[in-house]
Amino acid sequence: MTTLIVCIKRKPGLSPEDFTRHWQDRHGPLLRSCSDFTRHLRSYTQHVLADRDSSVAKLFGVSGDYDGVAVLDFRSEAAMRQAFAEPAYMADVQPDEANFVDLENCQSFVTNPSPVVASGQGLFDLSGKTAVVTGGAKGVGAMISRSLLAAGARVLIVARGSPENRAFAQALDADGSCTLLAHDLSTSEGIDEAVAAIAAEASDVHILVNNAGTFTAAPIDAITPAQWDRELGVNLRAPFFLVQGLLPQLTAAARDGDPARVINIGSIAGLWAKSSSAYAYSAAKGGLHQLTRALASDLTRQRINVNAVAPGFFPSDMTDGFFTAVPGLKEQMIEGIPAERLGSEADIGGAVIFLASRAGAYVSGSILPVEGALWAA
Repeated sequence: MTTLIVCIKRKPGLSPEDFTRHWQDRHGPLLRSCSDFTRHLRSYTQHVLADRDSSVAKLFGVSGDYDGVAVLDFRSEAAMRQAFAEPAYMADVQPDEANFVDLENCQSFVTNPSPVVASGQGLFDLSGKTAVVTGGAKGVGAMISRSLLAAGARVLIVARGSPENRAFAQALDADGSCTLLAHDLSTSEGIDEAVAAIAAEASDVHILVNNAGTFTAAPIDAITPAQWDRELGVNLRAPFFLVQGLLPQLTAAARDGDPARVINIGSIAGLWAKSSSAYAYSAAKGGLHQLTRALASDLTRQRINVNAVAPGFFPSDMTDGFFTAVPGLKEQMIEGIPAERLGSEADIGGAVIFLASRAGAYVSGSILPVEGALWAA
């Protein structure tokens, strides 16, 4: 996150009351209505000078003669630059500033904020963090990418370079905070190339979400060795070697009290003893859950937390595969879920943000079911 602080002096001849009225009642709504500008913001706060003679304020000295302070929190430095270059801002908002501001006698600063005491909302703030999401352009992965981006993170999506995946990443990349790295994680070469591409984009990786997966279901006598090897390769092998390859970047991001995070997306299929004819998939996800615990036992002391989320049924290509493989499964599942619905973006996104943020800094080695009590209850 990048913050712009503007100390504002009112236009000569304008009373303090008229300045406040124009700034809050006209300019604020005008800026708020400029969506091309506000899409780059995380927040904008107007601070009107309340007590120029405050004894507490005088403890820190008196500097300048200002009437208000505007604090604009942008998603990134690139977002800030883009916001002020938006044609809509320059045409509709900027001209109004001369109506109430002494533009020659204001003072402004660009800062990199570092919270010391955070509000409850700050517990889930990912501003300034870089997150890698494998398979982050479809289904549950897309939900996670959007959620991390909304929480303030820069997101690197590792996925195949299909037109659909590129379009998804481009739609999120309003201010340079979402990038698609096109790589195939089903091969050792593809994993190595992905690691190199991530390292070139980010020296620090604060969050690694191993979400990429593949699923097939078939009768036990119809499964081929190639299918089995591919599913274990993408669902289990790739997460381990991505962690291995990105250890330097994860270590660089790790801090006391704010560890780097590895979040493996497992599955309810790795928790319960129902095959749904998805033998390789359930074995791989069960293995991923155990790998999560094993990695946590070694990496937590290195300030890298490792956890897994085990989703139940969410709208996605993969669950569509389950439902296609077993006719009537969707209706049966919804009927059997105590929450009486499929999962939503807020459900999976909230779980990942919790584990990735300050709120989850003391959690490592856990398997978090997000399944509406289908398995847990």
